[in-house]
Amino acid sequence: MSETLYEISAYAKINLFLKILGKLPNGYHQLYTIMQEVDLADEITVAVDEEAEDTITVQDPEGKILSEDNLCHIAARKFLGYMGRKYEGTVFPKITITLEKNIPAQSGMGGGSSDAAAVLLVLQEHFGKPFTDEELNGLAVSIGADVPFFLYGGTCLCENVGEEITVLRSLAGGNIVLVKPSEGVSTAECFKMADRSVAGEDQIAPFRDITERLRSGSEECGLPEFVEFLGNCQDSSNDLQGPAEEMVPEISALLSELTANGARVARMTGSGSAVFGIFDDEEDQASAYDNIRRAHEKDGTEVYRLKTI
Repeated sequence: MSETLYEISAYAKINLFLKILGKLPNGYHQLYTIMQEVDLADEITVAVDEEAEDTITVQDPEGKILSEDNLCHIAARKFLGYMGRKYEGTVFPKITITLEKNIPAQSGMGGGSSDAAAVLLVLQEHFGKPFTDEELNGLAVSIGADVPFFLYGGTCLCENVGEEITVLRSLAGGNIVLVKPSEGVSTAECFKMADRSVAGEDQIAPFRDITERLRSGSEECGLPEFVEFLGNCQDSSNDLQGPAEEMVPEISALLSELTANGARVARMTGSGSAVFGIFDDEEDQASAYDNIRRAHEKDGTEVYRLKTI
């Protein structure tokens, strides 16, 4: 049997805060954000057949072939393309990727980006690490701004367009209720609206300070202190939240619902439309989860009980 199988979980993320520092000449936005993995994941199997023809196929668990625009396909194609240029004469195998989706689309949780990073990590392992960390990071950001974070996972500061990654002290163990309304948010339109007011350096300074405390690994700054910091920021910690609420008013209502159900902090992740609340303990989390799920049984809203990891 020439086929080698790899199984990997592609975890979702939330943005604990997201600040926009400006717009770059290439049209991308310069970001300053802490991304945090949570324990909701797409499940991916990669089958590599060294004796079969050079093809890439992405399918769902029932065997339905997915579009070549799927980020798993793009990641595999770019990986092999980079390898072909770096190592002339390389013979490529047949790659079959089976993708089981669990992360909701248009949620701001980076599902497609996480899938792409998972494929890159599998192929990097299979081919004996042909790329340096810097090269793999460059390949990742060419696929999408969130992809580099998922090469690292955990708790990270992500800067510039997202490719400058700094691993921070872990904020694992947080009790999260995440709510995804049925309506999504256009990421492009959300950023366009956010351009109307870019945060000044005085507004960024507190976020730089808390990040530096996490970067240094200070015992005085862990999850409780970070949650307290976010609570003191009120609604200023995600520069995309205001524009998203204009487009999808239900976001504001769900944030209020999380707060009413005991969340210490309630925020939108990324450009939405998913929102999350952080709770003091699992009992409060479970109560909020049950209440919100019952309240939205028939309107298409998705509710998740999660942990930061």
